[in-house]
Amino acid sequence: MSEVQQEQIQESQHEHHHEHHEHGSHHRHKSKLKPVLYTVLSFFLAFVLSLLSVCIVVTCTIFSSDYMIDTMRTNGYHEMVKSELQTDLEDLVDASGFEKQFVDSFVKKLDIRKAVEEYIASFYTGSSTLVETTSFKQKLYSAIEEYIQEKKITVSDETKGNIAYFVNEAADIYVTQISIPFFSTIANYIYKARSILNIVFISLSIVALVIAGIIFFTNEFKHRRFRYLFLGTTGAALTVLILPTVVLLSNKITKVNLVTRSLYTLFVNYFNGVFYSFYIWAGILVALSVVFMFLYVKHYRRVVH
Repeated sequence: MSEVQQEQIQESQHEHHHEHHEHGSHHRHKSKLKPVLYTVLSFFLAFVLSLLSVCIVVTCTIFSSDYMIDTMRTNGYHEMVKSELQTDLEDLVDASGFEKQFVDSFVKKLDIRKAVEEYIASFYTGSSTLVETTSFKQKLYSAIEEYIQEKKITVSDETKGNIAYFVNEAADIYVTQISIPFFSTIANYIYKARSILNIVFISLSIVALVIAGIIFFTNEFKHRRFRYLFLGTTGAALTVLILPTVVLLSNKITKVNLVTRSLYTLFVNYFNGVFYSFYIWAGILVALSVVFMFLYVKHYRRVVH
């Protein structure tokens, strides 16, 4: 074999060794980069799932008239409003020359419940948020007529004027008791933001599915798929738990000052319910994490053995 041929063989072997070394180096570089990329994807999945959880909780509570009405029913709100309304009206009734028991003839729990729920429903439909007083006035006039007939009171023009004044004053008290100041402030924003919230919800759902899909379908090994999905759902669960825990432990909700007992009770139970709802969704995310952890361990053992 000539010297030239030997040199060519050596050069060929050297180039092959160099190419193999470069390929191995590139492969190692990719293998180190992949875990970093999937960890970043897991972080983004956790972030998106956290936002999605907030979106779901807000939709099911603050943006739901059913949630507000259920909170009122389960915490005796209507009974408290009835009691407070009776107390305020008794002073007016007494000053107007009626007997205090007269209040019982036109203040009924079911009427108050209906008025309150119609008032709440109006916020979520974007219609007028004024308290309807027509039915209340009609029942009050009917009760006054029965009272006058029973007591055989002579009705003069002055009496008619006093009755009209009394009815209007009673209606003002009624409106004050039925109205919910803090709710009426945010109701306008709730109605306007509902369509935007739906778009945000759909967008976040799509993004979460895309990220989860990338993690699942681009991982060669099954155990790695479930490991990164586990990281994403666990991170989301922990993030969702932070806000309600901080707020509830600070006890700031119960320190709010409101005019009446009924409003205070409603406010505290309403927002406690909102924040406790976060724990429900955190529990769902924890359940998903447990499933992914189980699948990760199951497939990892297969690889090891």
